Amino acid sequence: MTILTGYIVRETKAAVAFVRESDTGVNQVKPIWLPRKKIMSMHELDLTSRRIVTAQDGERVGVPHSLDVDLAFLNRIGVLT
Repeated sequence: MTILTGYIVRETKAAVAFVRESDTGVNQVKPIWLPRKKIMSMHELDLTSRRIVTAQDGERVGVPHSLDVDLAFLNRIGVLT
């Protein structure tokens, strides 16, 4: 398991669109869609939300979160490389 810190910019029943803290300075960033079944724990952080311009939906409000995600899954989709 690996802890990712960043912003959730969109949610569905099955997945969340997540932008890592390190990617927030990029204009039109592409969120990482993480299936909820691969997220072991999700904690909303007591930080200010921020506007993030995504390549999919334009400007979205990102809610700060810390996610504990399955390491094998992250390696498979190339997030940690």
